[in-house]
Amino acid sequence: MTAMHERHRRASRAPVAESVLRFGDRDQLVGILSQPEQPRAGAPVVVILNAGVLHRVGPHRLHVVLARRLAAAGVTCLRLDLGGIGDSINSSDATTFRDSAVNDTRLVLATLAERLGTSRFVIFGVCAGADNAIATALVDDRVAGIAVVDPHTYASKRGRLRALYTKLSARSPRESVRWIAKVAERRARATIDRLRALRDRAEAPEEQEEGRSAPPVSQFRNELATLVSRGVKILAIYSGIHGAKYNHPNQLFELFPELRGKVESAYFENANHTFTELDEQAELIALVSDWMARFR
Repeated sequence: MTAMHERHRRASRAPVAESVLRFGDRDQLVGILSQPEQPRAGAPVVVILNAGVLHRVGPHRLHVVLARRLAAAGVTCLRLDLGGIGDSINSSDATTFRDSAVNDTRLVLATLAERLGTSRFVIFGVCAGADNAIATALVDDRVAGIAVVDPHTYASKRGRLRALYTKLSARSPRESVRWIAKVAERRARATIDRLRALRDRAEAPEEQEEGRSAPPVSQFRNELATLVSRGVKILAIYSGIHGAKYNHPNQLFELFPELRGKVESAYFENANHTFTELDEQAELIALVSDWMARFR
């Protein structure tokens, strides 16, 4: 057990009271509230959203440990199951998972504001949870901050060069030449395939894309700019799985230089998407805890 993991384990031992809360007219949504023994004055309430379809425990119990760590530091946290996930029932009339998630989250914010007497919230989310956090913050002024793990990523010119350099540096000069030739051949074939696909698509009915897809980079830029202009604090955290789409601590600002100094970011080069390794998870939780300690 490393020193970081041991400090992380000890910090989570402080007294924390936990209770089950239900939300909605039919008690259809379920969450676990972690409350500190001594709440920090003025601290926002943190709502932790599901990572994709994983229930409120989070990947490798990340959400449990994070909520208890923050509560031990005086911050009230709710680990929420959105409708249709975990113990919550899907009762939304929304036509998309995103709209349903936003509706559910806003319902929970309104209920917590009434029960706890607070009007400021921070939303934490991983992957699809990050997308839902951003979408909710865009339409709800009660969201004062978001801490998002692996939000949408986009390849920058420098990111592509770094990824190429990494691949070439692991090969001999002869292997590099062969690899480049194969890449050029694959790209030529891919171009032909795309042209054929465009031709076929023009003649076929449009199909809705499934799964998690990134919006155009211009849209994502506008979304972040909108939140920043409203005063929403953003902590953007990236794992090391993205290749050319994110492979440097400053890649967010390579794409969006106007956000430098206005958004905080962190890059965990050795972490996977769900922070499986306990040391990486401990560093992530320490980062979010420190950010929340400075949150005003």
